[in-house]
Amino acid sequence: MVVRMGVDFGTAFTKVAIRAGVDVVLVDWSAASGDESRIGRYVMPGVVCRTPAGEYCWRPTERQDVHGNLKLPVIENAATDDCPIATLAFLALVIRYARAFLYRHPEVGRKLPTRTLRWELNIGCPTEPHERPEVVETFQKIARTAWRLADTDTLREVDIASAWRDTMGDLGLEAEPGVTPEFVAQIAGYLRSPQVNEGLHALVDIGAATVDVATFNVVLPTDFDSLPRIPIFFSAVKSLGTHYLSHNRYSRLGMEPTWDDDAPVEPADEMAKRLGRQLSEIDALDGEFTNKVSRCITAVIDGTRTSRRGDPRSEAWKEGLPIFVTGGGAACELYRRAIEKAQDAVKSKMGPNRRFRFIELDSLSPASRLSGDEIGTRVTVAIGLTEDADNIARVVPHRDIKPISHSRVERVDHTEIYGD
Repeated sequence: MVVRMGVDFGTAFTKVAIRAGVDVVLVDWSAASGDESRIGRYVMPGVVCRTPAGEYCWRPTERQDVHGNLKLPVIENAATDDCPIATLAFLALVIRYARAFLYRHPEVGRKLPTRTLRWELNIGCPTEPHERPEVVETFQKIARTAWRLADTDTLREVDIASAWRDTMGDLGLEAEPGVTPEFVAQIAGYLRSPQVNEGLHALVDIGAATVDVATFNVVLPTDFDSLPRIPIFFSAVKSLGTHYLSHNRYSRLGMEPTWDDDAPVEPADEMAKRLGRQLSEIDALDGEFTNKVSRCITAVIDGTRTSRRGDPRSEAWKEGLPIFVTGGGAACELYRRAIEKAQDAVKSKMGPNRRFRFIELDSLSPASRLSGDEIGTRVTVAIGLTEDADNIARVVPHRDIKPISHSRVERVDHTEIYGD
């Protein structure tokens, strides 16, 4: 039986789903994180601890160094071959825990002892960095090394560095780890649904640390043996996620940070009442932050509309642009306002007679929906990554795709059919 693990390696939190045959299991991290809340149990904070002896674990004490920010430096330093020790340790712990969780799952675990398991591993990568081959190669090497390290009893610094250098060891995987753009995993359910349409689309993924924006075409296959093709036009990744929204509020108000990144963003009026501050203070701070998010979205969308690298001839500029809004911050009112402002900004550049608008689509797969919308928006990428990476879609350079044109249906005069 093929068992495929999807690792949504986030900047602030990591989520994992496992597909074992027809079953999809969301990994519950509460035993490791101590967070038993409805949402928090499905997200693992991106931190790992190092003991004075050089061993890595998830049990913080006063004498241990705590390492965070495990993802962005990997992307920034992809051109080097420096060993990302803390990142490897964290992902090895993630893989080890997730495999054990599957075996102990009350429903799926009992089916496994009589089966031969053929493991596969997919890891997500942000859209913009995925366009750089050195980033994809680095993510694949990290996934490969972390999988091997997950089999070891202890994660010592010297052993992690040695495993990074050793590229010949047996993986125990059916194939090389897949590195999939996160947005492709986000829309895997949509691509398989009857609602899928060809043409220009956009995605805004609001995470704890970053806001990711991308525009892309969906090019449907012309036969049953091929896959949808996804040419990416423009993308951006900015540190404007819900963590930075809360940090902006507290730091600008001169207050100690007390928010919970697992929880939904606190509405401005509730925060003002709780802290005894004027609502106008928080509204002013949120207004500045909203403008930053809006400008990021507008730049990607309008760049796609006006640049030769984009899709200026798309029907979406006349009929509306299909857009996915995903991630843990998707329901936050501030980000909704930012998206609306971006829509108005793009529309204002088109002239008064344009009827341009965003048409929001649902990216939740059936497996995501079983968890409920609030949790489902956070685990959509992980669940999408449990699909066979070769059977979701092919990301191709946009220059390889001819413009998509929607032919008009010619109306036949009734006299041509029925006569006079």
